[in-house]
Amino acid sequence: MKSTGIVRKLDELGRIVLPKELRKTMNIEGRDPLEIHVEKDSIIITQYDNLLGKSGIVRKVDDLGRVVLPKELRKTLKLQTNEPLEVFIDEKRIILKQFFPDKTCMITGVIDDKNFIFENGKLVLSKDGANILIQELHKYVGQ
Repeated sequence: MKSTGIVRKLDELGRIVLPKELRKTMNIEGRDPLEIHVEKDSIIITQYDNLLGKSGIVRKVDDLGRVVLPKELRKTLKLQTNEPLEVFIDEKRIILKQFFPDKTCMITGVIDDKNFIFENGKLVLSKDGANILIQELHKYVGQ
């Protein structure tokens, strides 16, 4: 799962705008059906494939790139109007997670109270994120 660095808010009708770049990359157009379900603390959105059948709730994207997150799923995850959701991608899936800016690792997207916070919250890293950053810095300095 890869963080896109994009955060979107739920509107008063339970809709979220899917980023245009992701819609383009994943060939999602207005009126396309999407399958939506919950895995742990995340909302998973995939293109609906009628050959596979449905394992979640199907909703269509509107012409502005918005999709309604089903009320049942919003209730399950206790999502409120104007709740910020961070957008992740994983192969052919769009993953939405509640956004906690003060606890989210900027490299891995992991949300944990044990994350390191630097520069008054300007940089937040998990242990794995810190290791990745160190490796990248060693490569950069070694060049």
